[in-house]
Amino acid sequence: MIDSHAHLNDCRYDVAAVVGDMRKDGLSKIVVVGYDIPSSYKAHELALAYDDLYCAVGVHPSDCEGLTDEQIDELVALCAHEKTVAFGEIGLDYFYDDVDRNTQNEALVRQLYAVKRTGLPAVFHLRDAYEDMEKLIREHRDCLTGGAVMHCFSGSKETALKYVDMGFYISFSGSITFKNAVKFPEIIKAVPLDRILIETDCPYLTPVPFRGKLNYPAYVRYQAAKIAEVLGKSQEEIELLTEQNTYNIFTKIKRG
Repeated sequence: MIDSHAHLNDCRYDVAAVVGDMRKDGLSKIVVVGYDIPSSYKAHELALAYDDLYCAVGVHPSDCEGLTDEQIDELVALCAHEKTVAFGEIGLDYFYDDVDRNTQNEALVRQLYAVKRTGLPAVFHLRDAYEDMEKLIREHRDCLTGGAVMHCFSGSKETALKYVDMGFYISFSGSITFKNAVKFPEIIKAVPLDRILIETDCPYLTPVPFRGKLNYPAYVRYQAAKIAEVLGKSQEEIELLTEQNTYNIFTKIKRG
């Protein structure tokens, strides 16, 4: 399996221990994702330190206030390294309303132009901003020459299919295992098999049966199990399928 979106740059993790357990846990690779400038540098640092860790760098909408052109240039420079596989996570988040919506929109557009400069896939965060996100993506689709992922998907089936039609991969987190996640089976069945990714988004969204505890990349197996249950397939088949899909979108990850 590949955990396609993890925040091992969080200070709560003993990264050496997590990496040391990867084979036992059935993990081949982990993508460590930045959400601001310091965490992006930390993600890159971890990717350099461990063969089976890769990184994505970018600025989350909740952290985009004050984002400078110089900082965007720094992110673009990090993307030139062989261990940086994507630009992200970037996007819009209107749930918390901690950053002005116009500021978020402007930062997203600036980072979309940066994505175009790198040629890498983009990793998007989207929460409660569906109309604005779709509008901006459609206006700037030419920036996504390397493809795109809608990470930790939480929208409707209709929204998922809009992004699939635009060439996106849809990534599912531990939220699909929650007891109140009644909409997800329909969404999972609607997304083409070759566009499904799995992730933990750790330390957040710890899946059942560990909900309420710190999340770990090893728990990505519970997303694979849930998807397998919904689709009537074996867990091993889903683990292999989503691993292959991750290699297909993040082409800089070395296979094996």
